[in-house]
Amino acid sequence: MNTINYNRDLAISYAQKWALSRNPKYYNFDAVGGDCTSFVSQCLFAGSNKMNYSKQNGWYYNNGNDKSPSWSGVEFLYNFLTTNKGYGPRATQVIQNQIEPRRYYSAFFFWE
Repeated sequence: MNTINYNRDLAISYAQKWALSRNPKYYNFDAVGGDCTSFVSQCLFAGSNKMNYSKQNGWYYNNGNDKSPSWSGVEFLYNFLTTNKGYGPRATQVIQNQIEPRRYYSAFFFWE
């Protein structure tokens, strides 16, 4: 397994830039349940520039019709991040007061 640096500063900058407007590169999911999870995925992608293109349980976005359920669905994203053993970002569940953007580089793990 190789470790690829995840740049939180890039993710935070992306979030600050697009939080009150919409990046036209991504489909607007507001009419089909909301856009929040897609926005979180966009921020994660901005910090890593890596996707998992596994059709069965990946995390990717090509367009509004060609994306993984985990890109825009809360439960699917949670399940992907907390159970991912393959390529792409991983996460662990923490209590709410442990969540904060930190100004340093952390690592996501990726399989090649």
